[in-house]
Amino acid sequence: MRSTVTEYLRDRGYDTATAANYDEAMELLPDDRFDALVVDVQGVPRGEDGATFTNYNQWLSAAYGHRAPVLVYLLHKGARRPHFKVEGVVIKKPFPIEALGEALRERLGHPRKEGQGPGLDLDLTTNTLRSQLGETHLTNIEATLLAYLMEHEGEILHPHNLLVDVWQYHDSAGASTLVRAHVSNLRRKLREVHGSADQIQTIRGKGYRFTA
Repeated sequence: MRSTVTEYLRDRGYDTATAANYDEAMELLPDDRFDALVVDVQGVPRGEDGATFTNYNQWLSAAYGHRAPVLVYLLHKGARRPHFKVEGVVIKKPFPIEALGEALRERLGHPRKEGQGPGLDLDLTTNTLRSQLGETHLTNIEATLLAYLMEHEGEILHPHNLLVDVWQYHDSAGASTLVRAHVSNLRRKLREVHGSADQIQTIRGKGYRFTA
């Protein structure tokens, strides 16, 4: 499950680190300030000294206190809920993997990454798209959409998936119309600053693809 969760989060732009047991977690956590922790409560293996989730729970409270990152606790369905010294989102196992992505997006937002294409540079600090011909300002949605397309270069992305991963919408009604409108605006700005919008391809009946 750890490898599945890690692969899922990395595919969606999150930087991740994992710990296989309590001892590894205690070595890893003090060195970095994480935005979120995903903890398999019953699945935390004992450390060499027999340490369990109780020890981790106490350490987390002392180390983070009110400055705690977003916490997602994974619990077996029907399991007795332990006392959490630092509250977080509880997801019962087995669970659809998107439930974890939704919990993180609601609290952290979408993990936007800087993007580069052929002669293109996307600055997400200012939502500015630059090329040798000039630069243009993108709206927040346009910048997030372009960054996502660049990050998944070569993949065909269905409008419904874009709504979930970029907009965090789950109602597919009107998906094609909404996505089409933003893609059209994005293509117009690409032509303004780059002279061409061929990088964003429409795959009829399937979605959109960014190609270098």
